[in-house]
Amino acid sequence: MKMRYTAWAALSAAFLLPLSRANEQQMKQALELWEQQEAEYHAALSVATTPEQRDAILPPSTGEVAEALWKSIRGLTGTRDVPDTAGGGRGKVDNRSQKKIKTYEMDEPWAAPAVVWFLNHPESLAKLYEKDPQKLAVGAQALLNSVRYRHFGSPLIGEVCAKLAQNSGADVYEVLQKIYERNSHPAARGAAALAMSVMLANPTLAGEVGGRAHARAKRIYLIRQALILSPQDAQFGDVSLTDAAQELIYRISKLDEGAIPPRIKVVDAHGTDSLFPVVGKANLIFFWDPEEDVGFSIMRKQAALIAQYPQLVLCPVVVHRTREELEKLLRENGIKVCYMDDEQGTAGRAYRVSQLPHAVLVNEHSQVLYSGYPDMQLQSALNTWQKGAQESAASPLKQRAAAPEGSLDSHGSPGQNSVPPLRKIPQF
Repeated sequence: MKMRYTAWAALSAAFLLPLSRANEQQMKQALELWEQQEAEYHAALSVATTPEQRDAILPPSTGEVAEALWKSIRGLTGTRDVPDTAGGGRGKVDNRSQKKIKTYEMDEPWAAPAVVWFLNHPESLAKLYEKDPQKLAVGAQALLNSVRYRHFGSPLIGEVCAKLAQNSGADVYEVLQKIYERNSHPAARGAAALAMSVMLANPTLAGEVGGRAHARAKRIYLIRQALILSPQDAQFGDVSLTDAAQELIYRISKLDEGAIPPRIKVVDAHGTDSLFPVVGKANLIFFWDPEEDVGFSIMRKQAALIAQYPQLVLCPVVVHRTREELEKLLRENGIKVCYMDDEQGTAGRAYRVSQLPHAVLVNEHSQVLYSGYPDMQLQSALNTWQKGAQESAASPLKQRAAAPEGSLDSHGSPGQNSVPPLRKIPQF
C-alpha cells in the first residue's frame, strides 16, 4: 500500500510540475506586457508638449494583464494549518487550536511578483469580480494570506507596504508587523515600519497598542526605524520614503489629536488680515467651497452654529476669490463671517486639506481635538468640548488653580506664555 501511494505521489508531482512552470511563464509574460504598456505610456507623456496633449494620453488598462495574471496564480493547491484566532483581540492566538485555510498557486515563491502587482492594483481584482463580491472577498483574503504565510520575507514585498497602509484592518497591520520583524531585507523592513506608523493614526488600532499617547510614541519610533533601515533612494508608493516620513512627522506634530496646529493668515471681505487659531479660545476652522453641497449647507446655518456654541471662534475659509466675489457670496446667502485663503492655498496646505469640507476643532490650549470631515465624530468632539467648557465655567476657582500654561489668566487675558511650546519630534 505504501509503495502504491508513493508511486501515485510521484506520478502526481510529475504532472503538476509542468503546470506550475506553465503558470510561472504565463505570469512573466503578463508582467512583461504590463512593463511594455507602462513604458509606452511614459514615453508618450515625455513627448507631449501641452497640458491638453498630456490629458489626452490615457494610462494603460489593467484588464488584460489582470486576467492573465490572476489565471496564473489562482489555482487551488491544497490547505494549510494555521493557529486559530482566539477571542479577545488582535494578536491573541491559541496555538493549541488549528484551522485549515486554502492555499493557491499565489503561495508559491515564484508568484511573489504577481501578488505584489495585485496588491498595488486592487481595483483590477475588483473589476474581475465586480459581479461576485463574495469571490472578490475570497480572492483579496487569499492575496493577504499569501503575504502573511509565504511572501513576508520577499525582497519585493516592500513595494506594497504603502498600498497596505491605506487599510484600517488589524489583520493588515499584523502582516506589516510580520514583514518588519521577519524580513531580512532592510528596505522592505523600512517600508513596513513607515506603513505601520501610517496605520496607527487610526483610533481603533491606536487603542489596541495602548492608547493615543502610546501610539504616538510608537509612530515616531517607527518613522525613525524606517529612515534608518531604508536606502536614500527608497520609494514609498509614488513618493520617496524620506518625503513620506517627513510628511508623517508634520502631521503627527501639527495635525493629529493633541498636536499644536499651525497658525494661518486669512483675509476677510474688507481686506483685513486675521490669524487663526485665536490664542486662548476654542476655534473651529472650517474649509469649504460654495460649489460643494455639504460645506455650503453648514455655512448657510452659520448663525445657528454660533448660537449653539457661543464660546467657539468660527473661522470659515474659502478658496481664493476677489473681495467683490466674497461680498456677493456672503450677502446672497446670509453668511456673516467668512475668510479667504490666498491664491497659493497656503492655509489649506498648512492643514493638508485634500477634500472639502474639512473641519479642525482646536481647544483653548491650542490643541487639536478633531481634524477631518464634518461628520458625527466632529459633533461628538464639539459636544465633549462644550461639556468640559461648561463644567470649567461652573467652577472658576478650580479652573484658576489648575489653569495650564497658555490658558486665560484670571482677568480673561492671555497668560505670559499664551501658546504652549511645540512638542519636539526627536531628531533622527
